[in-house]
Amino acid sequence: MRRIKHFPEVMEIEAYVYTAGPIGTRWLEALRAGRLTAAYCPKCGRLFMPPKMYCPYDFEEVKELREVEPVGVVETYTVVERDFYGEPLKERKVLAFIRFPGVEGGLIHYVKTDRPRVGMRVKPKWRSERKGLVTDIEYFEEA
Repeated sequence: MRRIKHFPEVMEIEAYVYTAGPIGTRWLEALRAGRLTAAYCPKCGRLFMPPKMYCPYDFEEVKELREVEPVGVVETYTVVERDFYGEPLKERKVLAFIRFPGVEGGLIHYVKTDRPRVGMRVKPKWRSERKGLVTDIEYFEEA
């Protein structure tokens, strides 16, 4: 008889602490300051978000962040109406993949809207008290 495998309440990944690294730390510090930045590759000139220590295209070390226009475009989204246990949420949540012009990659974040749509332009709604986390952006709203 085969046993069904499942994840425990707390997944193993939550038991570890990961460092953001030098470029990731500076990216989080920029978020705390209320600025969106992207990693800049000095070899190919590409910008990418979230930042990585090495350019994913030519493996050049990344040492610089550049500020980007904080207006992005919803590439895709999903509407979440139930929690992890299948119980209805008090308020539905919209999660979207947001791209920023001229930047490779993007962010997955909440979008506060009653009518989500692909191509929607959005801007961050910053929390008044920030800690240097991606959640310093409370959500994105229509621009």
